[in-house]
Amino acid sequence: MNLFDYTGQIYLEESAALNTEVCIADYFDVETFPALPDLTAGTTNSDYVDLAAATFTMKTGKKFHKFSATLERNSLTTTLEGPRGAKSFMNMLTIARSGADKELVGFLRANRNRKLVVAFKFLGATQYCFLGYNELPAEVDSGGIEVGAEISGEKVTNFVVRSIFYPPMYIDEVPLTEAV
Repeated sequence: MNLFDYTGQIYLEESAALNTEVCIADYFDVETFPALPDLTAGTTNSDYVDLAAATFTMKTGKKFHKFSATLERNSLTTTLEGPRGAKSFMNMLTIARSGADKELVGFLRANRNRKLVVAFKFLGATQYCFLGYNELPAEVDSGGIEVGAEISGEKVTNFVVRSIFYPPMYIDEVPLTEAV
Protein backbone atom coordinates (compact mmCIF):
# COMPACT_ATOMS: atom_id res chain seq x y z
CA MET A 1 0.00 0.00 0.00
CA ASN A 2 1.35 3.38 -0.97
CA LEU A 3 1.22 6.56 1.07
CA PHE A 4 -0.24 9.67 -0.57
CA ASP A 5 -0.35 13.36 0.28
CA TYR A 6 -3.55 14.66 1.82
CA THR A 7 -4.00 18.35 1.24
CA GLY A 8 -7.75 18.39 1.77
CA GLN A 9 -10.36 20.28 -0.16
CA ILE A 10 -12.74 22.96 0.97
CA TYR A 11 -16.35 22.02 0.34
CA LEU A 12 -18.54 25.09 0.65
CA GLU A 13 -21.64 22.98 1.29
CA GLU A 14 -20.00 20.75 3.92
CA SER A 15 -22.18 19.75 6.85
CA ALA A 16 -21.97 17.05 9.47
CA ALA A 17 -25.41 15.48 9.10
CA LEU A 18 -26.43 12.20 7.46
CA ASN A 19 -29.30 11.84 4.98
CA THR A 20 -32.54 10.55 6.44
CA GLU A 21 -32.77 7.54 4.12
CA VAL A 22 -30.97 4.48 5.42
CA CYS A 23 -30.94 1.30 3.31
CA ILE A 24 -30.88 -2.03 5.12
CA ALA A 25 -30.43 -5.54 3.76
CA ASP A 26 -30.37 -8.90 5.46
CA TYR A 27 -26.77 -10.15 5.20
CA PHE A 28 -28.02 -13.53 3.96
CA ASP A 29 -29.97 -11.87 1.10
CA VAL A 30 -26.69 -10.84 -0.57
CA GLU A 31 -25.62 -13.35 -3.21
CA THR A 32 -22.21 -11.76 -3.83
CA PHE A 33 -20.53 -8.73 -2.31
CA PRO A 34 -18.68 -6.16 -4.43
CA ALA A 35 -14.93 -6.68 -4.58
CA LEU A 36 -12.94 -4.52 -2.19
CA PRO A 37 -10.21 -2.23 -3.51
CA ASP A 38 -6.74 -3.72 -3.86
CA LEU A 39 -4.51 -2.15 -1.20
CA THR A 40 -1.50 -2.38 -3.51
CA ALA A 41 -3.09 -0.67 -6.51
CA GLY A 42 -4.28 2.68 -5.16
CA THR A 43 -3.07 5.93 -6.66
CA THR A 44 -4.99 8.18 -4.22
CA ASN A 45 -6.16 7.74 -0.64
CA SER A 46 -9.79 7.38 -1.71
CA ASP A 47 -8.89 4.39 -3.90
CA TYR A 48 -8.67 2.30 -0.71
CA VAL A 49 -12.36 2.76 0.18
CA ASP A 50 -14.16 3.72 -3.05
CA LEU A 51 -15.89 0.83 -4.81
CA ALA A 52 -17.46 3.27 -7.32
CA ALA A 53 -19.78 1.41 -9.72
CA ALA A 54 -19.22 -2.04 -8.15
CA THR A 55 -22.47 -3.75 -7.16
CA PHE A 56 -24.10 -5.99 -4.61
CA THR A 57 -25.75 -9.00 -6.25
CA MET A 58 -28.87 -9.91 -4.33
CA LYS A 59 -30.64 -13.27 -4.22
CA THR A 60 -33.86 -13.55 -6.26
CA GLY A 61 -36.65 -11.44 -4.76
CA LYS A 62 -34.29 -9.67 -2.33
CA LYS A 63 -33.19 -6.03 -2.07
CA PHE A 64 -32.09 -3.29 0.32
CA HIS A 65 -35.05 -1.85 2.22
CA LYS A 66 -35.47 1.86 2.95
CA PHE A 67 -35.74 3.09 6.53
CA SER A 68 -36.75 6.71 6.94
CA ALA A 69 -34.83 8.23 9.83
CA THR A 70 -35.06 11.71 11.35
CA LEU A 71 -32.82 14.55 10.18
CA GLU A 72 -30.15 15.68 12.66
CA ARG A 73 -30.57 12.58 14.82
CA ASN A 74 -28.35 10.12 12.96
CA SER A 75 -24.62 9.87 13.41
CA LEU A 76 -21.56 7.83 12.50
CA THR A 77 -18.52 7.22 14.65
CA THR A 78 -15.57 5.34 13.18
CA THR A 79 -12.53 4.64 15.33
CA LEU A 80 -9.34 2.63 15.03
CA GLU A 81 -9.00 0.16 17.87
CA GLY A 82 -6.49 -2.47 18.93
CA PRO A 83 -2.83 -2.75 19.88
CA ARG A 84 0.07 -1.33 17.92
CA GLY A 85 0.38 -3.01 14.52
CA ALA A 86 -3.04 -4.68 14.77
CA LYS A 87 -5.60 -1.91 14.35
CA SER A 88 -9.13 -2.57 13.12
CA PHE A 89 -12.02 -0.21 12.48
CA MET A 90 -15.00 0.02 14.83
CA ASN A 91 -18.01 1.66 13.17
CA MET A 92 -21.10 2.74 15.09
CA LEU A 93 -24.03 4.12 13.08
CA THR A 94 -26.80 5.60 15.21
CA ILE A 95 -30.17 5.69 13.47
CA ALA A 96 -33.10 7.52 15.07
CA ARG A 97 -36.72 7.92 14.06
CA SER A 98 -39.03 10.37 15.80
CA GLY A 99 -41.95 8.37 17.10
CA ALA A 100 -42.75 5.21 19.00
CA ASP A 101 -45.37 2.93 17.50
CA LYS A 102 -45.96 -0.75 16.80
CA GLU A 103 -44.20 -0.57 13.40
CA LEU A 104 -41.01 0.76 15.01
CA VAL A 105 -41.18 -1.67 17.93
CA GLY A 106 -41.76 -4.50 15.44
CA PHE A 107 -38.75 -3.35 13.41
CA LEU A 108 -36.55 -3.49 16.51
CA ARG A 109 -37.86 -6.91 17.46
CA ALA A 110 -37.40 -8.34 13.95
CA ASN A 111 -33.88 -6.98 13.50
CA ARG A 112 -32.31 -7.05 16.96
CA ASN A 113 -30.25 -10.17 16.23
CA ARG A 114 -30.20 -10.10 12.44
CA LYS A 115 -26.95 -9.91 10.47
CA LEU A 116 -27.13 -6.83 8.26
CA VAL A 117 -25.60 -4.71 5.55
CA VAL A 118 -26.50 -1.04 6.03
CA ALA A 119 -26.00 1.81 3.55
CA PHE A 120 -26.40 5.55 4.13
CA LYS A 121 -25.26 8.86 2.68
CA PHE A 122 -23.68 11.90 4.20
CA LEU A 123 -25.90 14.94 3.69
CA GLY A 124 -25.33 16.22 0.16
CA ALA A 125 -23.23 13.21 -0.89
CA THR A 126 -23.80 11.26 -4.07
CA GLN A 127 -22.31 7.94 -2.93
CA TYR A 128 -23.52 5.58 -0.24
CA CYS A 129 -21.31 4.44 2.61
CA PHE A 130 -21.97 0.90 3.72
CA LEU A 131 -21.26 -1.17 6.81
CA GLY A 132 -21.15 -4.95 6.83
CA TYR A 133 -19.26 -7.15 4.43
CA ASN A 134 -18.67 -10.77 3.48
CA GLU A 135 -18.05 -12.80 6.66
CA LEU A 136 -18.18 -9.56 8.71
CA PRO A 137 -21.85 -8.52 8.86
CA ALA A 138 -23.06 -5.45 10.68
CA GLU A 139 -25.43 -6.01 13.60
CA VAL A 140 -27.72 -4.00 15.83
CA ASP A 141 -25.57 -3.29 18.88
CA SER A 142 -28.20 -1.51 20.96
CA GLY A 143 -31.52 0.23 20.58
CA GLY A 144 -34.64 1.29 22.30
CA ILE A 145 -37.54 3.66 22.63
CA GLU A 146 -37.61 6.86 24.64
CA VAL A 147 -40.86 8.64 25.49
CA GLY A 148 -40.61 11.87 27.46
CA ALA A 149 -42.82 12.46 30.49
CA GLU A 150 -43.99 15.88 29.32
CA ILE A 151 -46.75 16.26 26.74
CA SER A 152 -44.36 18.42 24.71
CA GLY A 153 -41.60 15.86 25.23
CA GLU A 154 -39.97 13.77 22.57
CA LYS A 155 -40.77 10.24 21.38
CA VAL A 156 -37.91 8.55 19.56
CA THR A 157 -36.97 5.05 18.49
CA ASN A 158 -33.25 4.52 17.93
CA PHE A 159 -30.79 1.77 17.27
CA VAL A 160 -27.04 1.56 16.83
CA VAL A 161 -25.57 -0.58 14.06
CA ARG A 162 -22.04 -1.85 14.72
CA SER A 163 -19.55 -3.20 12.23
CA ILE A 164 -15.92 -4.16 12.69
CA PHE A 165 -12.64 -4.56 10.83
CA TYR A 166 -13.29 -2.54 7.62
CA PRO A 167 -13.87 1.21 7.50
CA PRO A 168 -17.08 2.45 5.87
CA MET A 169 -16.78 1.70 2.16
CA TYR A 170 -18.15 4.01 -0.55
CA ILE A 171 -20.31 2.75 -3.42
CA ASP A 172 -22.39 4.49 -6.09
CA GLU A 173 -25.63 2.52 -5.65
CA VAL A 174 -27.30 -0.22 -3.64
CA PRO A 175 -30.07 -2.44 -5.09
CA LEU A 176 -33.43 -0.95 -4.06
CA THR A 177 -35.52 -3.14 -6.37
CA GLU A 178 -36.00 -6.87 -6.00
CA ALA A 179 -33.49 -9.05 -7.84
CA VAL A 180 -34.93 -11.31 -10.51
